[in-house]
Amino acid sequence: MSHAHAQSEGPSAESLALNHEVSDARAQPVIWGVVMVAGTMVLAFVLAMVLLVVWVGPVADQSNTLSNDEVTQLQLPPAPRLEQNPRVDGDRIIAEATERLESYGWVNERAGRAHIPIERAMELLLEHGLDAVK
Repeated sequence: MSHAHAQSEGPSAESLALNHEVSDARAQPVIWGVVMVAGTMVLAFVLAMVLLVVWVGPVADQSNTLSNDEVTQLQLPPAPRLEQNPRVDGDRIIAEATERLESYGWVNERAGRAHIPIERAMELLLEHGLDAVK
């Protein structure tokens, strides 16, 4: 039995006997299908571009952008605002917190409340206990 393409429906007797297809799929219909899909896509793209240019106008239209004068007149929104540079802002916040944790300073000078370095606070807490802190 030859491996020629038969026009009959279903698998050939040889394919059934071997439990697998013995002939390859025909390449011509697959190639034509791919060419037609690609052609349709190119045609749709060209048609969309033509319609865009005809109805919308040039793509470089910038009639809705702000001028430099308008940009300088804009007001900043109220706080809190989004961080412009999270890395720099985060580093600044960490530096400020570290400075406060490692230095002496007033919390409320009138009330006589101050902050001390955290290491010193832990030493005092170990020496005097929690009952002394009030």
